[in-house]
Amino acid sequence: MLAALLGHLIGFANYAAILPALRAATGFTEAEAGIAGGAFFLAYAIGSPIFAGLTDTRDARRLYMLGAAFGIAGGLLFPLLSASFPALVAGRVLTGIGMAGTYMPGLRILMAVLPPERQQQAASEYVSTLTLGLSASFAVSGLLEMLIGWQAAFTGAACTAAAAVVLVRATMPAPRIRPSEGSLGARLWKVLRLPRMGLFLIAVGGNSWEGMAFRTWWIALLTFTALAPGNEAYVSWNFALLTTFVGPLAMPLSTWVARRAEAGRRHRVIALASGSSAILGLILALTMEGPFLFVFILSAVYVCAIFSDAGSLTPAILVRVPVAERGAALALQSTAGNLAAFLATIVAGLVLNAGGGVSEPGAWRLAMLSILAGSAVTSLLMLILDRDERRRTPR
Repeated sequence: MLAALLGHLIGFANYAAILPALRAATGFTEAEAGIAGGAFFLAYAIGSPIFAGLTDTRDARRLYMLGAAFGIAGGLLFPLLSASFPALVAGRVLTGIGMAGTYMPGLRILMAVLPPERQQQAASEYVSTLTLGLSASFAVSGLLEMLIGWQAAFTGAACTAAAAVVLVRATMPAPRIRPSEGSLGARLWKVLRLPRMGLFLIAVGGNSWEGMAFRTWWIALLTFTALAPGNEAYVSWNFALLTTFVGPLAMPLSTWVARRAEAGRRHRVIALASGSSAILGLILALTMEGPFLFVFILSAVYVCAIFSDAGSLTPAILVRVPVAERGAALALQSTAGNLAAFLATIVAGLVLNAGGGVSEPGAWRLAMLSILAGSAVTSLLMLILDRDERRRTPR
């Protein structure tokens, strides 16, 4: 199941990986680039509650196949059929729906074949695989851009998604459906009314706000740094390929943080992880015109910090929810995260555009401040939840 997830994730960050080349070829503005990037997350946010919620009452494997079909269509639409801006937005929308239809149903398929004592750890590993998948997306997309052209990053993602479908159909059984009471809307409302669930969902949104916005604009930031005086020797480097090693580093870090969180003081551990991310983001905003290798290493450490708590947030929510409502809980979590990612990606693009474009240092600093605000919010909310938990714990 993890291998299949990697196959679908190739289409997650392919747009960000080839964004500078795409903009150079098409002339799309920073605002248009942000809108197209945000369209993916908006579609993901809208599709997530539908697909994830339906896993409580429908065959998750069939939902998975339907989602995969949307993702494959998105990879083929742009630029194979049309290279226009509307086609790009439509392609990202289809890819976002496809991700919604495969990510959470895939998690339910995985958890259904495991004993209860393994499910929480499996959820952490599944979510942590996201960081590895993002790096794989950058690697495959960057390699295809270098060998064939930026257009191949989209068709390549469609091919890997199709391969993932074959893998799941051949190896994963259809999960047994547990009866759930009430409609999807009623179950979503039931989960939303759980104590402090709203704070958890905002915290998830903060993590996605920072992570997805920075991932979308990371290659463009490295391009800006390479064009700074003294860094000209790095302009010809393939930054998409250069960033691929981050996933293999971030995934074990995320798994380690998740285990530390599970061992005790869950909320405090997550608060420390997200707080360190905000601090590193601020340092990066102040030093992005420095030597290229320094900025690159700092940005890579920053990405690892951003995703260090990703594997902890999902289990933190699931342990508070009855098994019959876990699909609804995953739906709310995914919606919160992707609505935040949608807004953050567009906000970063608009801030860059308003600040004078990607060639202006001031514009990048403002954009970075808008991005790192997400982890600052997550850290603050986790500290509040940690305080509440300590007050309820008998001494």
